[in-house]
Amino acid sequence: MGDEVHEECGVAAVSLVDNKNDKALFYIYRMLLNLQHRGQLSAGVTVFNNNRSQRINTYRDIGTVNEVFKTSNIAKSVEIFKKYVGSRGIGHTRYATCGPNEKSCAQPFERKHGRIWKWFSFGFNGQLVNLAELKKALSEKLDYHFIHNNDTEIIMHYISRELKGSKRPNLVDVFTRLAKKFDGSYNITFMNAYGEMIILRDPKGFRPLVYAIKEGNLFAASESNALVNQGIHDFKNLDPGHMIYVDEQGKISIHKYADEKKKAICMFEAVYFAHVGSVINNKSVYLTRKRLGEALAKLETEKIDENSIVVPVPDTAKAAADAYAFKLGIPSMEGLIRNRYVGRTFIEGSSRADKVLNKFTVVKEILRGKKVFLVDDSIVRGTTIKQIAKIIKEIGGAKEVHIRITCPPIRAPCFYGIDMSTIKELLVSSYEKGISNKDIDKHTCDRIAKDLGCNSLIYQTIKGLNRAHQIPEEDLCNGCLNGQYPTPAGKKMFHVALKDFKHPKKKSNRTYDITQE
Repeated sequence: MGDEVHEECGVAAVSLVDNKNDKALFYIYRMLLNLQHRGQLSAGVTVFNNNRSQRINTYRDIGTVNEVFKTSNIAKSVEIFKKYVGSRGIGHTRYATCGPNEKSCAQPFERKHGRIWKWFSFGFNGQLVNLAELKKALSEKLDYHFIHNNDTEIIMHYISRELKGSKRPNLVDVFTRLAKKFDGSYNITFMNAYGEMIILRDPKGFRPLVYAIKEGNLFAASESNALVNQGIHDFKNLDPGHMIYVDEQGKISIHKYADEKKKAICMFEAVYFAHVGSVINNKSVYLTRKRLGEALAKLETEKIDENSIVVPVPDTAKAAADAYAFKLGIPSMEGLIRNRYVGRTFIEGSSRADKVLNKFTVVKEILRGKKVFLVDDSIVRGTTIKQIAKIIKEIGGAKEVHIRITCPPIRAPCFYGIDMSTIKELLVSSYEKGISNKDIDKHTCDRIAKDLGCNSLIYQTIKGLNRAHQIPEEDLCNGCLNGQYPTPAGKKMFHVALKDFKHPKKKSNRTYDITQE
């Protein structure tokens, strides 16, 4: 995706049935490496070891997984792995859609307490849409004070309240009650100082969550590639509204905690977020993207000649671009190469053009004089794809650039864990009146293409998107495409976003912030 839209984070969990096996951190670290694409701002782990006074111990920091675990310094890295040994643990990679990029906001969040069952740590993937209401209930009725402006802290307080009292509660019951209070997307990994664990997928299944039980050991992660790359191929998807419970002895059981009939699987997962090698919701991400490319090829109206080539925007659009090219009989060539080792840097330049040139290398030998069909997975704000089209023409020497998008237009915000919460930031919002559930018309595409500096623009159809997923249309969340949100708080938040779009304030706020004013 040219616009570099990010999703909240990735979660992982491990329970080794043999308490003498203290290699949980080793497995979690490897899983987090394979979930790095889901969050690159911070990473962390909590490890359980009942042979030490610090029964659960949390380590987290700002940076990528390898930066956090100091792998460039062997001595420091070995010290970390020796300190945080244990038989069970949870891990997290974060990208912030809410809250600052500070170490204190890195996850897992640990809450210490003298009572063992009240001492816990947890990681969270998603977004609570009713954050304002939950926060208000704590602050006004119960006199709570908040350090962070994020939903992770709110979840921590609500878990703590469920654990109050002198009697140790049943954790399955605890999280069943919590689910009735939360509105939004929330995959949670939880562990207390007894070593009990909960791995939970929200009732609508917005985000993927997979698990495997191997010789009594439990491995769970946001995506299957995190398990497969450890040699674990016999994995299952955790169904929406279900949780995995691990007791003190390591016994594993699965419980249905919510009777939600209608699912809301995020269509963006297979389009962009998920690793191309993953299988989520029992569907191959690669094959879904392949079908998206084939469906896009059926919409092609441009004349194909000997100078035509297909160029994917690296890396998430490659599977679709290859399928699109094969269907049309055009060569697919990497005229745009991602600079994979640039990483995060504060000297990349202030302009959008500088940032694009820092991320991509243009291969002039491939592009010069060509009619380029530039395939990307989506356009959100349009700023980056505009610069890419520009450098392909000006630096690459392409004769024409025709942008092809495997996802329909993003017309509405996301309130379920993607960092696009206002209508005004979306490219299409300035070209269309209102938010439609119909396919974009050619006249609008021509206007956008002109402003993007390309020769033509074609978007995927909504029908093509739904068919490519091979999931019942009613089980997909297409809220950002049509403004139809699957939860009550999402619908309420959308009305706030619409009001802000029609009557904007001088101060630019995210919809989340407006609801808390």
